[in-house]
Amino acid sequence: MSLSKVFIESEKASNEVTELASGLVKYNSAHPAGRTVECVEYIRKYFDENGIEYYIHAKDDNRPNIVGIVKGESKKKILWVGHLDVVPEGSPSMWTHPAYSGKIVDGKVWGRGSSDMKGSCAAAMVAARLLSKKRSIPHTTEYWFTSDEEIGGGAGARWLSESGKLKGDVCLIGDGPCGGYEDPAIDLGCKGNAGIKLISKGKTSHGSQPYLGDNAIMKLIKVIPYVYKIGDYKLKLPAELEKPLKEATKFYLSEAKTSEQVKAIKRSYYYPTVTCNIISGGVKSNVVPDYAEADFDIRLSPGASVSAVRDEIDRLVKEAGVPGVEVDKSRYIRPTNSKMDSAGFYESPNSDFMKYLSSTIRKATGKKPKIKILTGGTDGASTSKIAGIPSLGWGASLIGKAHEPDEFITIQNLVLGIKIYAGFPLLYK
Repeated sequence: MSLSKVFIESEKASNEVTELASGLVKYNSAHPAGRTVECVEYIRKYFDENGIEYYIHAKDDNRPNIVGIVKGESKKKILWVGHLDVVPEGSPSMWTHPAYSGKIVDGKVWGRGSSDMKGSCAAAMVAARLLSKKRSIPHTTEYWFTSDEEIGGGAGARWLSESGKLKGDVCLIGDGPCGGYEDPAIDLGCKGNAGIKLISKGKTSHGSQPYLGDNAIMKLIKVIPYVYKIGDYKLKLPAELEKPLKEATKFYLSEAKTSEQVKAIKRSYYYPTVTCNIISGGVKSNVVPDYAEADFDIRLSPGASVSAVRDEIDRLVKEAGVPGVEVDKSRYIRPTNSKMDSAGFYESPNSDFMKYLSSTIRKATGKKPKIKILTGGTDGASTSKIAGIPSLGWGASLIGKAHEPDEFITIQNLVLGIKIYAGFPLLYK
């Protein structure tokens, strides 16, 4: 099967990939449960029907992973890795179509996880089928569908990497926005998370006598602005990322709708992004709270030192000078070496892997892809840094749709996903 025939067969599979994506969306695999049993069974059935070899691996019975295997002629092995878990859908009132309806309307599949990233998973399923029907392919190709990506991969890619189950010569991460036919791009790597939790301790009293207590929530509120100052900490980044970071900035500027957003995007790779996303505390409206917490999502460009940023946050919290408020160190994992201290991951922009993936995308879209860095995290941090497999990202996702209400993916992108995920194994040498 030539590359051009793969592209033709991908176009013919338009209805098939659309129905598969819709079917996956209908299974609620949102956290905190993060249940992937039904999705894995759905994929297993598809593999059985199409004679594709597969294995199921599970650290947690409710969060299994499945891999479909297409044997090749050489000793080389190509991995494709994507995740089946999704983030919560939020308020139902924010959705035009129910979050788990998998509705197919206006050339799109709608629902939670359609873009991040069950659409890409559907495209990979069809890609596995197309390659399995070929008399022979150059290299064995494994399509891995994992759990737990949205919470760090503890029962998914991280566990699979640590246990030695993920092995290969290169790994294509199917996550993130690709830019479609109009603005194709490859993710050289992704940001890492240096998120922290603040803990505030005070003293209870009756709500009518607050002066007898020590309000933990109010103390927390005083310190939160100091943590936000980390957004002015200039990151030390590898020189070889200068061009990819510039291209990534241009790519994401297409999302900007205000001058403030333009300014934020232009800073986002060179300084930490910081947002306080969860605040909790108090037990009753007439009781002064003696305990409160605040969770921060803090993202760093690959190559930045996580420990240096956290040390600076510690300094800022101390600078606030509020007794009883401190950073929760229980979630800190001190790096054993500089590689593990480096945020996220990235690969060389000049590798053969990059050359062949770029060529596949150019042949499919007619345009040379840009090289960028993904703003979010992916399973690539596990496949690259733990399993030691060179990992690049190309997802069928749409820019600005991940984790948002009214999430959708276009059928056009689903078909393009098949072309890339089935075409790359044929081109790679």
